[in-house]
Amino acid sequence: MNYKFIQSNLVLIFSLFISIIFSQNNSNENLKSLAFDIISESNNCVFVTLNDENKPTTRIMEHNIYNNKFEIYLVTNPFSRKVSHLKLNPSVSLNFQSVDKLGYVSLNAKAELVDDIDLKRKYWKKEWTPYYKNIENDCILIKIIPETLEIISLSNNVFGDPKTWKPKTIVINH
Repeated sequence: MNYKFIQSNLVLIFSLFISIIFSQNNSNENLKSLAFDIISESNNCVFVTLNDENKPTTRIMEHNIYNNKFEIYLVTNPFSRKVSHLKLNPSVSLNFQSVDKLGYVSLNAKAELVDDIDLKRKYWKKEWTPYYKNIENDCILIKIIPETLEIISLSNNVFGDPKTWKPKTIVINH
């Protein structure tokens, strides 16, 4: 029996097996679909703003993803720190962890404060109601306008760069 022949065929079979297992469908549409699922299934996100010293400030927030264009709404007290941060600098990041904890999505975005009662009603989540007694005056919406989306999903074979770990990144065009 030719040992070298068997060895080279085993290497070939193993290489094919690995490439099938770790093959990635990295089309923008597939990545966006995976990202949408991760965001939709997440109960909360980490919301990052920049304060008046241009230093990041983070907090956990409940979000409402309105559509697959990543139109996301948050709600807050109009006198909160995040509102004053956004008035100075609308650049934000939102981070979402997958339910299986094997992936995440980061959105780098611009935020827009929305104090329109019709839009508040349209994008309202019933879970927000106990915290805001008067929807007209006690709260303001934060509309997230994504610029880039970064995604890792080990359970869906979406990995970052093997050397730098930079995640798959998509530029969001509006």
